[in-house]
Amino acid sequence: MGLLAIASAKGSPGVTTSAMLFAALWPRPSILVECDPAGGDVALRMPGADGEPLDSNPGLLNLVAAGRKSLYADLVRQHTEKIVGGLDVLTGMTTPEQAAGLGQWNVLGALFAELPGTDTVVDLGRIGAETPQNAILASASAVVLVVDTVPSNVVHLRERLRRVSDGLGGEAGAPVHVVVVAPPKRSRAVAEIRDAIAQSQTPVEAVHHLAHDTTGAGFFLGQVVGSPARTALVRSAQPIVDALAARTAGAFVPADRGTATAADADVEVSS
Repeated sequence: MGLLAIASAKGSPGVTTSAMLFAALWPRPSILVECDPAGGDVALRMPGADGEPLDSNPGLLNLVAAGRKSLYADLVRQHTEKIVGGLDVLTGMTTPEQAAGLGQWNVLGALFAELPGTDTVVDLGRIGAETPQNAILASASAVVLVVDTVPSNVVHLRERLRRVSDGLGGEAGAPVHVVVVAPPKRSRAVAEIRDAIAQSQTPVEAVHHLAHDTTGAGFFLGQVVGSPARTALVRSAQPIVDALAARTAGAFVPADRGTATAADADVEVSS
């Protein structure tokens, strides 16, 4: 029952791949949710568990439509699909225009953070000072900002941390982790980014190195051939996931101890 929010401040450093990877490696039951207003990628990348293309209809927009008066945990599960490998996914919007009518981001954040017996990994895409999906950050148990080693993108990351840190995790103060996507041998560049963030006195709990690995990333582009566990991407991700899972363990409640019924998990939606 924790919510891990994953986002970027600039560019396309691999937020969706990171979200899929972390959800797949998560040690507790998890669901991947696409909340990127620019449009979701999972249905375009990955086949379903049966090898057939995913159907975007059960996704986020239809969840909101079905829960016009109230949203509850069972309704979320009714709108998820399994991708190859067995991960449960709530697919996102297909076009940016669809995000204009979705005005319930804060309600969705609270809902995803309270799914009984399930942690939620949410792909927020690129966040800005006033992007609508920022509202979900207030329900996060932990926040991950993904960045590459391009200097301008690192500057944008530092500025974004300063501008939105008050909303990250709300009053509970969710920890913020930075994941730097860089080739395995670029550890010095990652260390330099870590030092730059520390010198700017931005509120970051840890800076991690996630390997830029086209072979490993291919598994999250539907190219499921071979063993992903042997790739540099997965090997570098495992200690990051372990640290995040340990940090959010306190927010998790097993299903038999959590809210088990739709009525108990009900979230009112303002009309």
